[in-house]
Amino acid sequence: MNYLLTTTLACLLGVLWNFASGQGQTNPSQLANVNAYLPEITAVYGDAWVTENPEAVAAFGNCFTNRMRYLEELLTENDKYPLLSSFPVMNKFNPAISAIEYSQFNPSTFIPITYNLPFFSDKTQVIRVDGTNYVIVIDPVKY
Repeated sequence: MNYLLTTTLACLLGVLWNFASGQGQTNPSQLANVNAYLPEITAVYGDAWVTENPEAVAAFGNCFTNRMRYLEELLTENDKYPLLSSFPVMNKFNPAISAIEYSQFNPSTFIPITYNLPFFSDKTQVIRVDGTNYVIVIDPVKY
């Protein structure tokens, strides 16, 4: 299993490097950002999908590092944001993935790809972490 994962990661990095070199849009620091999220992306989508979709993997990495942030905003009685629990957990490929304990939310350990969030919207998305003062802000994709 470790050999398969290592081989898949090496292939993906090679494809991403070729894509980056050919397009001039991705630099080595962006590749490092992708690497930081590769285990989570692989856990949700599987090795084959990750290998076959390097551009999508790079887009997720860009979203998580450049367009997503966690803010503390007091929870009010008339809160207008959708709740994190209203988004499906992405566990079709990996049934071991489950929802977090919302009251224990920690931005530094939260894995956003485990939820089917609007990562690629053309509008800013704000999602309330259930019962907390945290909101997840996803800035829009600029096409």
